[in-house]
Amino acid sequence: KQNLRPEKAVVSTQSTGVATVVEVKKDVSGKPIELRVNIEKLDDKNKPRAFIQWVSDYTIAEVRNYTRLFNHRSPEDPEEVPGGFLSDVNPDSLKKHCAHVESRVRNTPVYTSYQFERIGYYTVDQDSTETKMVFNNTVSLREDSGKS
Repeated sequence: KQNLRPEKAVVSTQSTGVATVVEVKKDVSGKPIELRVNIEKLDDKNKPRAFIQWVSDYTIAEVRNYTRLFNHRSPEDPEEVPGGFLSDVNPDSLKKHCAHVESRVRNTPVYTSYQFERIGYYTVDQDSTETKMVFNNTVSLREDSGKS
């Protein structure tokens, strides 16, 4: 996982500069409250391998990612799945995550679609409320190498 941290150079996807944390200021409990960052112009000599996304004005959202609904390629085939297709449902086909999304998406209509940068396309779910946004993955931009 690549993040902004001391001694690790990164580039924000919205920037043309290379950022390196030089100091972390913490409160009395040890929680970081301020980062001092050195930013240099990006060139061929200092191009880091890590690119990060930065969302400064955000709201918390639930993000739902879906994988294969069935464990077998042909769940209706009685030879492959003797117990029938209902016995073949993948209990891990839905993964829910907490995400930081730009606050401007708050209160957008159900079924509005957004691209979450480098991840995929998501649609506002009807479970969304004024205090909690819910997004369903509709198209992934990354292919899982473990898929068959």
